[in-house]
Amino acid sequence: MIDVSLLGTGGTLPLPDRFLSSLLVRHGGRLIVVDCGEGTQVSLRRLGWGLKDIGTILITHFHADHIAGLPGLLLTIGNSGRGSDEPLSIVGPRGIQRVAESLRVIAPHLPYPIRYREMTGDSVDTFEIGDLKLRACLGEHDLTCLAYRFDLSRAPAFQPELAKEIGLPVQMWRVLQKGTPVEFNNRMVQPEEVLGPPRPGLSLGFLTDSRPTRKLVEFFTDVDLLVTEATYGDPEDQPKAIDNKHMTFAESAALGAAARAKNLWFTHFTPAMPNPDYFRKHAEAVYPGVVLGREHLSMTLSYPD
Repeated sequence: MIDVSLLGTGGTLPLPDRFLSSLLVRHGGRLIVVDCGEGTQVSLRRLGWGLKDIGTILITHFHADHIAGLPGLLLTIGNSGRGSDEPLSIVGPRGIQRVAESLRVIAPHLPYPIRYREMTGDSVDTFEIGDLKLRACLGEHDLTCLAYRFDLSRAPAFQPELAKEIGLPVQMWRVLQKGTPVEFNNRMVQPEEVLGPPRPGLSLGFLTDSRPTRKLVEFFTDVDLLVTEATYGDPEDQPKAIDNKHMTFAESAALGAAARAKNLWFTHFTPAMPNPDYFRKHAEAVYPGVVLGREHLSMTLSYPD
């Protein structure tokens, strides 16, 4: 399963009751932070999922409201007890090491090593975080901005009756379950001989600071949860959305619907919109059941059976 929680839903600048847009992902004991504007570490503390286990920080792009909180978070993680044998990965667009190291002028001494990973948005460019497979896709913004997709694959179900028909000893079952052939009765037994059909896994998408594009629709197709920017609620603000490379509620909802996202959350609200719920109808007309994000809104993505 994958646990997901919004750390903030604001764009541009934090408000007294709205932290900047950020997401926390938890799987297999690992914590992953997506974007880190000022104040992110405060929201992390309030959520209470922990700090020491943050092993990866993903940055979508280099605007301040998405990265300026990085030095403080790194220091806080250092004070949580993370040691020299526990490296932390910072992943982002080209130039992530240069930008992060520049910010670290005010946080130069950490008790753990930092590893950097640039992602290009190319379909073959992937990054593994435990069992999670991370991919990136280029959005359409006024500087390079990455959308992220997490996929957790699921192995086919083991069919014990098929193993019994072959006569396989029970101690060989686990090996085949892991996808490794075994030798039995002078032949190699292949995993597919005792496994059922393919089963769908779990998937999560995160998009911010972008215009809607066909490429993004294809990238997020059939995700279990899509968390997407919805900067402007009023349809009359579409000229602003186009000029500033963001989306209106209706556009974000249309992207989620076109991608067949099973669940859709909105985030990254302009500070000029104190009450996003006032514009909910413009999203629900396109995607019924859309959820307007709020701090610490959480969900567990789990297999249906």
